[in-house]
Amino acid sequence: MGMNKNIDEIVSQTGRMLAELGYTSGTIQHYKGTWNKAKRWCSERGIEWFDTDQEQQLIVDMGLNENVPSPGKRSMLRHVRTLLSVEKDGCLPSLSRALPEDVPDRFLHVLDAYVSHLQQRGLARHTRRGQTCLIRKFLTGVRINDLGDLSMEDVTAHIEACSLMTPQTRAGILYAIRAFTTWAAGEGLCSSAVAAAMPIIPGHKYASLPSAYAVSEVAAMVAATGAECLRRDRAMLLLASVLGMRAGDIRALRLGDLDWRTREVRFTQVKTGNPVRLPLPDEVMLALADYLRNERPKNPNDHVFLHHRAPHDSFENAVNPFHYVATNAYVRASVNTSGKHHGMHSLRHSAATNMLSGGTPYPVISGILGHSNANTTRKYMAIDVERLRFLSLEVPRG
Repeated sequence: MGMNKNIDEIVSQTGRMLAELGYTSGTIQHYKGTWNKAKRWCSERGIEWFDTDQEQQLIVDMGLNENVPSPGKRSMLRHVRTLLSVEKDGCLPSLSRALPEDVPDRFLHVLDAYVSHLQQRGLARHTRRGQTCLIRKFLTGVRINDLGDLSMEDVTAHIEACSLMTPQTRAGILYAIRAFTTWAAGEGLCSSAVAAAMPIIPGHKYASLPSAYAVSEVAAMVAATGAECLRRDRAMLLLASVLGMRAGDIRALRLGDLDWRTREVRFTQVKTGNPVRLPLPDEVMLALADYLRNERPKNPNDHVFLHHRAPHDSFENAVNPFHYVATNAYVRASVNTSGKHHGMHSLRHSAATNMLSGGTPYPVISGILGHSNANTTRKYMAIDVERLRFLSLEVPRG
């Protein structure tokens, strides 16, 4: 694969690989539409060999290098990158996501140093990635030439640009910037006055109520899965709404985790590292069996849930891949989600609160959810209104 090839040879080779991987003829034609544009681009410029430099210039000329490309441009970007990925690596690129913000060169060393600082603090990989993403966006947007010129006005402008986000999200952004500027001030990179002027938004982890839905609402949305992956999506939603599994654990679930003989699912929680054993109720077990027998693609990958479309990868490296499975089901079932979260985690909350309403003891709910401390489960008591009525005190008159 090391020899240079012209664009026609690369397109032919990549088309054959897509066909071998099971892509439909319609999807391959969609790819070829972008490849034809690449071929015309090469022809107009007299380009004989298509290499990495040519790929980057093509991406720029086609307007595919935006920070937040549209879904159509994101698809075209994947089509272009597929050409050299197959030519050089013999495989397809990972699913295309929005391009990360292009941090100005003058701030790259600062960002790299901050990433190292986060690693030295021993933060979890997921936490480091989230903090880095927020600071990357911040450094991309500030209109200064040197971090030493950073002022509170620059921070305020960035927060105002996030005005359409939820208060919790804005508070999280402010927290990340405060931590970054405190570190930068300690390194002598910016004024300590900026970090000192950062407002602190007081709050408590139990200050807001978790979003939960009634049994009838959950049943309606589970029954309203989409037509394309009906069995897969239904099994996912049942694991979340009946067993209270997190999306990350559903994504990581392996075929070997399902014990059909004992009717259990056994796995180690991604978030906590705690091993969990949960019984498989008939509805959940039958939904899983229906998906595995009748809809799951034939693939050696041992993850339970796979992409419905070729090349049928797992969701292992996807970010929040099941959010739209839940949100679209809520919409189809006409469930009122106003003022509530409506992703997969809302089903975990619903499972806990519905168990609590049914009289299930705290320790049992804690065990099902994988909480190491029953106090973590107590926040669900906040939305068990009927039980709270018994604890209410009469208000003195007069």
